[in-house]
Amino acid sequence: MTTTQGISAKEVEVILDAMLKSDTASEFCRSIVHADFTGDSAQGCQLFFLDNKSRLSVVAGYGLAAESLQNTHSEVSAWDDNPISRCIREKQHLFEANTADGKNLICVPLMKDQIPVGALCIVVDSKVKALPFGEALIPIISKLGAYILATMATQPGAKGVVDPNATGEDLTGRQIQILELMAEGMVNVEIAAQMLLSESTIRQETVRIYRALGVPNRAEASKKAKALGIIGRRPNMQVVS
Repeated sequence: MTTTQGISAKEVEVILDAMLKSDTASEFCRSIVHADFTGDSAQGCQLFFLDNKSRLSVVAGYGLAAESLQNTHSEVSAWDDNPISRCIREKQHLFEANTADGKNLICVPLMKDQIPVGALCIVVDSKVKALPFGEALIPIISKLGAYILATMATQPGAKGVVDPNATGEDLTGRQIQILELMAEGMVNVEIAAQMLLSESTIRQETVRIYRALGVPNRAEASKKAKALGIIGRRPNMQVVS
């Protein structure tokens, strides 16, 4: 489905913010759903990982889903006859109306060096009959989605970004202090102010913390760090820069 709608600097800013302000792949999906460029048409978003056997698995999502594909253990292949598989094979975004689930879907292949590594699926209101934003945004969404997939998503069957058996033994002093502040309920901007660091640095350290602990989000990071005795059983630490 084509559109003559162009792309604005504001739209680019919004989609970049969706990535830069997201701590997890699910938060990125949430940002897509509530972004200004989708208006009020988006009802859900899912991120799919394509493994080395051409299997598709849902690794993150928010809101309504493409129900027939949301089971992470299902044997869904890139060669199947569904809009997500087709967008990957064709390396082209698709607008699919009235799917088997009764939903309208926007499917975007996630590309790295012209090779598909997954897909982003946006569920839109049934009243929407065409792409609700300019096609010029598609390559940006594709590249940012691929980045989020590689850096923030748990990838089944891959040498993943997170390892559920990780013990956090590689955590630095600064990362442990960030964990302590996370556990107190602070968000990134508050942690940055407390530690006299940039919010960007805190986001980067947060991703490293998730990897070191093998968890997908801050709630799980705090929970596992407490269970392992990394936080919650030690005196206040000085800021380590």
